[in-house]
Amino acid sequence: MTAPAEVHPISTFRANLTTFVKRVAEIPGSRIYVGAHRKPEAVLMSPATDVPAAIRHAMLTGFFSQEADTAIHLFGARRGDFLHIGDSFGFVFAWLWRTAPSEAMEHLAGYLAQLRDHNRDAPQPPIRLDDVLGALQLAADIADDEYQAICDRARTDVQRWYSATSDVNS
Repeated sequence: MTAPAEVHPISTFRANLTTFVKRVAEIPGSRIYVGAHRKPEAVLMSPATDVPAAIRHAMLTGFFSQEADTAIHLFGARRGDFLHIGDSFGFVFAWLWRTAPSEAMEHLAGYLAQLRDHNRDAPQPPIRLDDVLGALQLAADIADDEYQAICDRARTDVQRWYSATSDVNS
């Protein structure tokens, strides 16, 4: 992630709030960052630049579907032989996990469904959730404890999202 150009101290933000609101209203793509010690902790932006939930969902669904296709066709993902999930997948999934863990699990389940059921070239036997999680560890910039938290949650949540009648690890 690129660092913001300027991070305003809270006192400056408070003193200039009216000016800042006018700026983001006039230039919808602009953002005003605020935080202590030049570390962004909050952002002021126009609601016009916020991605609506339905569009965000469609973009992420399309992204993870394409990543599943890439894993099968470019990386040769197979059950027990799924070494590279793709750096793009790792970056996006790690960001989604940190900002919306439940949404990350929903999209992980969708990704697994694409790998197992919805791709005309889905490998047999089906790729397991544990295969995906193993490949994720190599692609995402995450600490071991964060990776373990993802795995723990995925082993319960993804099964619920995926299907009540199909074991994601069989």
